[in-house]
Amino acid sequence: MTKALALSSVVVAAVALAPSRALAQDASAPAQDTAPDAAPAPAEAPAPAEAPVEREPAEVRVIGGRADALQKIPGSGTLVTKKELDRAAPVDLAEMLRRVPGVQARQEYGGGGRLDVSVRGLDAGRSRRVLMLEDGIPLAINPYTEADMYFAPPVERMRGIEVVKGSGNILFGPQTLAGTINFLTLAPPDKMTVTADLDAGSYGYMRGLANYGDAHGGVRYIVQALHRRGDGFRDQGFESTNGLAKVAFETGRDGEAVLKLGFHHDESGSEDVGLTRDMYAREPRRATLSPLSRLVLDRFDASLTHEQRLGESTKLKTLVYGYVTDRVWRRQQYTRSPSLADDYERIVGDVGTPGGAIYFGRNNRVLDRMYGVLGLEPRFEHKMKTGAVAHTLEFGGRVLRESAHYQDRRGDYPESFAGASRSEEKHTGVAFAGYIQDRMELANDLLLTPGIRFEYLRATRRILRRENGTSSEDVFLEGSKNAHGVIPGVGMVYGTKAAHVFGGMHLGFAPPRFASSVSVAGVPQEVSAEKSLNYELGTRVAPLPWLRGELTGFLSNYSNQVIANTSTEVTDVTALTDAGATNIYGAESGTTLQLGRALRTGLIVDLGVRYTFSRALFRYGRNAGNLLPYAPQHSLNSSLDVELKSGFGGQLFYRFIGPQFSDEANTVAEDVTGRIGRIDGYHVVDGTLHYRHRPTGLTFRLTAKNIFDSDYIVARRPEGIFTGGFQQFLFGLRWEWPLPTAQRQ
Repeated sequence: MTKALALSSVVVAAVALAPSRALAQDASAPAQDTAPDAAPAPAEAPAPAEAPVEREPAEVRVIGGRADALQKIPGSGTLVTKKELDRAAPVDLAEMLRRVPGVQARQEYGGGGRLDVSVRGLDAGRSRRVLMLEDGIPLAINPYTEADMYFAPPVERMRGIEVVKGSGNILFGPQTLAGTINFLTLAPPDKMTVTADLDAGSYGYMRGLANYGDAHGGVRYIVQALHRRGDGFRDQGFESTNGLAKVAFETGRDGEAVLKLGFHHDESGSEDVGLTRDMYAREPRRATLSPLSRLVLDRFDASLTHEQRLGESTKLKTLVYGYVTDRVWRRQQYTRSPSLADDYERIVGDVGTPGGAIYFGRNNRVLDRMYGVLGLEPRFEHKMKTGAVAHTLEFGGRVLRESAHYQDRRGDYPESFAGASRSEEKHTGVAFAGYIQDRMELANDLLLTPGIRFEYLRATRRILRRENGTSSEDVFLEGSKNAHGVIPGVGMVYGTKAAHVFGGMHLGFAPPRFASSVSVAGVPQEVSAEKSLNYELGTRVAPLPWLRGELTGFLSNYSNQVIANTSTEVTDVTALTDAGATNIYGAESGTTLQLGRALRTGLIVDLGVRYTFSRALFRYGRNAGNLLPYAPQHSLNSSLDVELKSGFGGQLFYRFIGPQFSDEANTVAEDVTGRIGRIDGYHVVDGTLHYRHRPTGLTFRLTAKNIFDSDYIVARRPEGIFTGGFQQFLFGLRWEWPLPTAQRQ
């Protein structure tokens, strides 16, 4: 299958190739808001307003802002632009990531404060196997030892999203298994800009947003304030407040720095137990079973990025960053196996069916976590020539320290965040990384990009208090573990702007987690890092000004893939297990047609279609040949955008996710708890309509999520059935300054 896909990619590219033209474009070519070859939604559409003149701030890009950026990526890449974000009017980042070929993003609750993202068949739980960055800076609470996305930045602060899934991943780390997603925050403008948004809608949803930016002399800045609240689809109320301040300023000749400060407060219902089989059959929209479970998260971050040109051919970017994440998760205790000696606060479900009822106790468990990260990254770029070969060398490194303080408390009252201490731990990790990559222009139409990355981690676990039967005891146990990885990769691009072939291979790497590398007794354990060997081959074509397409075949061989533990005997909702050797292969494609431009209607009518096929299989053992849990083989999405000169416009977005299994055995029949069984495929349609009144700068917007009000299951973990979002209508009002001008057709 993979060989056929690879061959078809080469054939398509060979047929479409025009006469040879240099891939390396003039360095003075202007940057564009949309890369021309593989954006997931149509390009060249008008922005809601004429955007103020913006210079790219001195930040780390995964793809880059130049018009030819995607042509130089040695692998599949996607750029989601600000225009596409404005068109879609998304509530959270997951909505936009679903539009990227090969990416699955599961909705957890209505607030959008957490991300569950999968790339090419990997486990989506807390996005722990996908490298998430914001302006090139890691987002995970502890990037090396607990790479979970309990925090997701709001989509409103973004001007774009970059996704790379090929050998270009070795420039970043430590996660290089599947892909890198880089969220680009708003750029400070060159003149005064003001925007204000208000939204209200179903399920008590309300949102208020304000942006203000300006420039004075050599200083540009932007500030943002955002507040969001709602009742949630199943009475999982949420409320969040976010702030962002960003300042760009010159630092002498050929130098610029960007200072960014941010804060995030989120409080939301955190349902850790889902519906049973019979509950879902009778009432799929039943309110949450655990209304007293809450998750409170506070995060503060600061970063300074400095770019300095060191002559005509060299530049240095230096990143200094730090952030603190405080997460308190209160979970009401429950059981499915009642005891006559226990007194329960309430019982839900069918007590006459074994496993059909859930017994909630009068106590709780409070997981109190504090995480800290400090990092320094110098990143060099140097251009040179050796004979007829032009080189672009990228090399640099990272020094990072991360820490975590765990406290586990038990309370006698379900609504209390206090309680008696049951366990306490402190974790520290010190990491060093280095990389070098050489993009060689061997001919006018051929780029070859070899590279290598090195990662080293020393993790220490200190246990200060632990459970001992029914009581706890103070102890001092300490253990340390080292992990390292050498991550080579090579990529190739051959062809022209109109059509080119790309391909490559690289080693995927992810360091082991604290819990697996050092035991609860403080003893280091022989646990290997996750590793994979990844291949891809594809083509991008743009045979006509109004038509673009990309097709990529991929293959990943994992020696010891880690997945969520779906066993019904496991009660820890965050438990993981070693799946052993696995294979993941498939193909992904994206096509964009600018129908209005093709038919010369004077209107903007753009159609985008993305499809992904993947098979993620166990290689050995009793589950050999079975599909990995939560790895659907088929996914399809499509968007239709219309913009009229009158100011009216809108978008329809359709997505289909194919059937998937919830356990390693690929069990089809549901068990009574709802935790095991096949998850059927589902279809969802979203839409948005808007009217822009240019004389006043006002935009009126109506957004509909799940237009046909479908009921569907998105997960059976951690403990039962969890449904997707219900039908929701949102009305929005936006005001902007400077006033928008007439759109260009």
